[in-house]
Amino acid sequence: MQDLTRTGGSVLIGREDEVARVEAVLDHLRSSMGEALVIGGAAGIGKSALLLHGRWRAEALGIAVLSVVGVEAEAELAFAALQQLLLPVLDQVEGLPRPQRQALAAAFGLAEEIDPDPYLVALAAHQLVSDAAGAEPLLLIVDDAHWLDRSSLGVLSFIARRLELESVALIAAVREGHASPLSEVRSPVLEIGRLSATASAQLLDRDAPDLHPVARARVLAEAAGNPLALVELSRTLASASDRLSQEPPTLTARLERAFAASLDRVPAQTRLCLLAAALDPRASIEEALACATLLHGGSVTLSDLDPAIAAGIVEVADMQLRFRHPLIRSAVRQGATSVLLLSTYAALAEVVTDPERSLWHRAMAAIGFDEGLAAELDTHAERARRRGAATVAASALERAAALSSDSREKGERLLRSAELAYELGSADTVRRLIGEASSLELGSLGEARLAWLRQMISGDVWVEAGAAKTFVTIARQMSAAGDTDMAIRSLVPVAHRAWWTRPEERTRRYLVDAAENVGVADDDARLLAVIALANPEQTGPSVLRRVSRKRLTGVHDPAEALYLGIAAEKAGDFARARQFLARAVERLREEGRLGLLAQALVHYAWTATHGDDWRTGEAAGVEAAGLARDSRQLEFGLIGELVATLARALRGDPDVEQMITGPEQVLAAMNGGPLLAPAYIARGASALAEGRYEDAFRHLWPVFDPSERSFHRFMRWPAVLDLAEAGARSGRSDQVAGAFVELEAIARDSEPPILRAGLACARPLLADDEHAELLFVAALEQDLTDYRFLHARTLFSFGCWLRRRRRSAESRVHLRQSVHVFDLLGAVRWSGHARQELRATGEKVGRRTPDARDRLTAQELQIAELAAQGLSNREIGERLFLSHRTIGSHLYRIFPKLEIGSRTQLRDALAAAASRDEQSDDSSEIEARARRSLLRISN
Repeated sequence: MQDLTRTGGSVLIGREDEVARVEAVLDHLRSSMGEALVIGGAAGIGKSALLLHGRWRAEALGIAVLSVVGVEAEAELAFAALQQLLLPVLDQVEGLPRPQRQALAAAFGLAEEIDPDPYLVALAAHQLVSDAAGAEPLLLIVDDAHWLDRSSLGVLSFIARRLELESVALIAAVREGHASPLSEVRSPVLEIGRLSATASAQLLDRDAPDLHPVARARVLAEAAGNPLALVELSRTLASASDRLSQEPPTLTARLERAFAASLDRVPAQTRLCLLAAALDPRASIEEALACATLLHGGSVTLSDLDPAIAAGIVEVADMQLRFRHPLIRSAVRQGATSVLLLSTYAALAEVVTDPERSLWHRAMAAIGFDEGLAAELDTHAERARRRGAATVAASALERAAALSSDSREKGERLLRSAELAYELGSADTVRRLIGEASSLELGSLGEARLAWLRQMISGDVWVEAGAAKTFVTIARQMSAAGDTDMAIRSLVPVAHRAWWTRPEERTRRYLVDAAENVGVADDDARLLAVIALANPEQTGPSVLRRVSRKRLTGVHDPAEALYLGIAAEKAGDFARARQFLARAVERLREEGRLGLLAQALVHYAWTATHGDDWRTGEAAGVEAAGLARDSRQLEFGLIGELVATLARALRGDPDVEQMITGPEQVLAAMNGGPLLAPAYIARGASALAEGRYEDAFRHLWPVFDPSERSFHRFMRWPAVLDLAEAGARSGRSDQVAGAFVELEAIARDSEPPILRAGLACARPLLADDEHAELLFVAALEQDLTDYRFLHARTLFSFGCWLRRRRRSAESRVHLRQSVHVFDLLGAVRWSGHARQELRATGEKVGRRTPDARDRLTAQELQIAELAAQGLSNREIGERLFLSHRTIGSHLYRIFPKLEIGSRTQLRDALAAAASRDEQSDDSSEIEARARRSLLRISN
């Protein structure tokens, strides 16, 4: 049955389901539910037609539309697509916060003196789009997204992940076989396949009703269900029957040849004008005509475009020439000789007034060496890098290298281009560039940088034997060449590798010695992070002494605070680490440095979770996972998800398993090994809270057993009490005690606070009756201010131990206190176990009154607490990288959950449970302080 859906007056045939999916996005949008949809498929399959239908339908429904089309030739122009997309709403830019206005101005080349973080640009664009959707819903349409410049794609991916509660939708088309960040935003993908035989015949009969039956059959066979091929091949065959006689190897090639046939029928001066537009898609009609005039030697006027317009090759829009299909642009370029291409670039360089575009045209027209032009490109690359346009900078440096006659300059530019390509994750490009650079004069520092890049793109770098020695050699070369800063930075990756893998002890010591001899100050934050990551057992006491000399008020660089936090965390002082990490999160958030913020949030989530602030730990982990996806840091995102799951497991969430499965499968596919440890720990904590001790032991033991792939030497530290309790209650005390021999020695020699606290609470569980009581007393006498959950569990275990020895009166005291702390922390299942034990002693105890905060998700709690502090929706959005409209939607959902009607009631609703706890007669001052600490905002 023919599809009667119309697109701007023409009928789409055979696309009923696809049209319905696009219209569903618009229906949701009218209900203020935004989403992103990616349309994928081969060239000519109908992606653009669907987008056109979406535009037509949106306008009919009163939905505003912003659109942009990716052009291959513009891929090197930073933020070119974003500027084109936002152009109709740039008059609203004054409503943005000043840092975002400046970032956007710098991104568009209007403020050269500003060095914005690319994520500030993303925040600005997101806010601008959200504000534009204030009066009416807004649809963003992106065609040929695979050809957008990487800077713009990063921004659009950032926006796409934040549309759920916005009146904004995004529909993007990506050609089959092209990777695009928009395909990785976890949005639905609508793959368009070939038309059915019936639909193909209907389309051909509509557009070429007079085609000879033999030619008709041939077109149907060669088009293979591709709508564009059906139309264009039928036109070509009708006008020149031999055009299909020699079949090109691919459908794309056949289409390009069909378009080339159309080009053959327009005058030479028209083709010159088309070539100018093909080489510079941003050229105005005036610039294209001026370029053609220079090349033709005579005047080329607007009327010379009429043949191309009449043939359907181009159309005029916004004073520019728009090719009807990208393959026509490709056919125009391929039909030109090398000499004509160079001449056209040179002519464009003369007539184009925009300095950036003119520079690129001069660079493309240059032959041989040109040091002056190379220097201009080098300067342009630095400006682009400062604007966050790493792809543009890398391309400019590569072209500058090609124009450089001096071997050292050429090598330096190739290295810098390769380093940028590495940051962008383009390993193939890095290989090609360092291959070119390796034969040039680089100097000792350049050779070390080249070696570092070679190691970093090696497919098996993290499991390669001898990798530590290689990285140390590179660091020493950098240090000897006078760049100690680069030397210590070069060791950070291999230090992370040492923490997450299982190198021998001598390798760990070797890394520590190398780092300490690089030549940086002994309290350099990066040095402390490297040696703590590489060998916390050896360096822990020294690291903590050096970190303790740092005062939080004296640390102004958020990156320094991050590395100090990492150093303290890896040395086992989670409480001290959390202070520095909180500062890092706060400052990185203020500066909009999302890449480092994602890393800081993962470490912060880990320390907050083991510091008993599970709501904060969950919120930080969830936020880290999202930001890590934005900044393409896969491992940090997966670990963030798992840490958030651990926090929920400790709170008694019953859905832990389904939350773990996704990230665990990805890590397993990556041969994650010890990276899987957080998943096992989260499963163990969940089973333990539910009283499934056999399951808990089964999940936890692989983290402690060196023969298991998920064994993690240092993640054992915060999990020792879990294993002891699971082992003791499942009859495996002897097995656990044997595993603890080494950990006891580590605690004695290295003194990691988290391990010492955990072992003190674990010992009585593994002891015989003669020694258990004294060990319980000793555990409860230590200062567990920073580890309230360990304290509560020890109170609970001691209470259970006393009750089973018929010492009910003593038992009640400890069980009662454990109930209070479990309730305070929100440990729902642990609180239930303690209440059950308390009832068994003969004491009646009421049910736990749910904390109002328990009804909120981690993100909702974060928003509610900030709103309770008096922050506006816009201010909250700026802190959490969400639009103010999204914040408003969240608050709309939060109020009913808290049974309130306005934000003025938020503070009381959130504080009510804590106030009740503060008034309890059994509360110690330590517990009161712990309760107050839970009211602190995670930010």
